[in-house]
Amino acid sequence: MANNLIGRFYFKLTDSKNLIGEFSNNHETCKRNYTESADRDQQKPGDDKFVFVGEYFTTWHDYIDNKHGSGLAKLEIKRKSGCENIFLLTWWLMENNKTGVDPSFWGEGMLCDGVLIGDYRDFPTP
Repeated sequence: MANNLIGRFYFKLTDSKNLIGEFSNNHETCKRNYTESADRDQQKPGDDKFVFVGEYFTTWHDYIDNKHGSGLAKLEIKRKSGCENIFLLTWWLMENNKTGVDPSFWGEGMLCDGVLIGDYRDFPTP
């Protein structure tokens, strides 16, 4: 599987520790930003010192190959080792309420004025 850049995103943390944001991708039909939202997995709380760190269930909608589509995934955000305010993100697509065995996408994000901004790629990581 290639390790190609797919797109970019930003996430804001809500008062209830969930995420709301937007993304775009390199699909030929992508002509605008799309919304992505993520609910924190309450059974696996994050590290409050690093407010974005934790596990989430994320949903989105986009338009690929002239068809509307939506997605559901488990998202894990953790600190990048040895770095300050840089985070690693991994998405596992879900189907029939089951998380995929292998990750689907990975990305890196950085904090800017309280917003997590980054890009994402095909899995596997380098």
